[in-house]
Amino acid sequence: MDTFNEIALSRIATIIDKKQIIRTRNNATWDRILSNSGQSDLYETYSSFLKPYSYNGQYQNNNPRFDEFFSAIKNILKTVYANGENTDKFIILISSIVDEIDLNDLFDREIDDLLHNKSRGFYFSLSDFFKDNSDEEGLNLIMESSVADYQELLHNLHILNLDISFTNSKLILRPFTEQSGNRNTSLLVDWLNETYPEIGRSYKEAVENYISGQPVPCLSSCRNVITGIFSEFKDDGNKWVKGLQKLSTDTFIEKVITPNNIVQGSANKNIIFDDQTKQFNYPRFTLFYNLYSLTSDLGAHINEAPKIDGVLFPEVATLNDALLGLRMTEDVLIWVKERLKTYAK
Repeated sequence: MDTFNEIALSRIATIIDKKQIIRTRNNATWDRILSNSGQSDLYETYSSFLKPYSYNGQYQNNNPRFDEFFSAIKNILKTVYANGENTDKFIILISSIVDEIDLNDLFDREIDDLLHNKSRGFYFSLSDFFKDNSDEEGLNLIMESSVADYQELLHNLHILNLDISFTNSKLILRPFTEQSGNRNTSLLVDWLNETYPEIGRSYKEAVENYISGQPVPCLSSCRNVITGIFSEFKDDGNKWVKGLQKLSTDTFIEKVITPNNIVQGSANKNIIFDDQTKQFNYPRFTLFYNLYSLTSDLGAHINEAPKIDGVLFPEVATLNDALLGLRMTEDVLIWVKERLKTYAK
């Protein structure tokens, strides 16, 4: 099975192939993109598939080999990405592609509808709006009103730890988490598929739901990953928190009789302290349990809302929430994977 990163690359190629937000306007487009990113050799390799037109003297014809455009773009992306080992060059390539995006192509509604309203004022063009407003307001307009293809492009770039920002009326590629190391989730996938395949399937569902723009199913799958991975280490019974207690390295946590008491704040009542002002806080256990609560409240249990005066007040889960839950769940898996190197049952 392809890794999530490979699927993200394929989906980015699909969006490029649609030629709606990243247009191949003429035969020079991909020559420029690849040459500007230092990949002119790849242009020479795939040039016959990247040109929309062929010429017979002065006459312009459709290039029959352009039908293979998608495969060429996918191969170029995969070659430069190199399974996450070529991040710097890949960033330069994607940045060069983002440079080709015309801001007007990001919207399928009439520009007048977007720009002529009381909340934004009245502008005759996008360029006028961007000149008169802050970068943050410009980015908000793009995020609120851009076409689905652009939103999907962002979601797949997030999987590859990239994002698009907006500065000085221009789209700018940037690292998604500002972290220096690579976040290559394919290693997590391999580990889960080999050791805990059911949890691997839940993780796969979480990523796919995020890419598809479905925050609640994404967070529900994250919850299943959290309860599933810790259930592997519990004794007989159905309390996943017993497995969390056994894996946790918090000081004195093995003395806690009922792990749910940690959440309730009464876990220390059976531990004798010389100084009663000092208590154990069990920070790792609490962090992981709070993540479980978040993925429950914004995922599977989101409709279990408080009712006040006969009116329900449910939470509203966003894709930003989903990404928070997904990234934190990945961090939990990384922690567990490393913890098992020193864990003795």
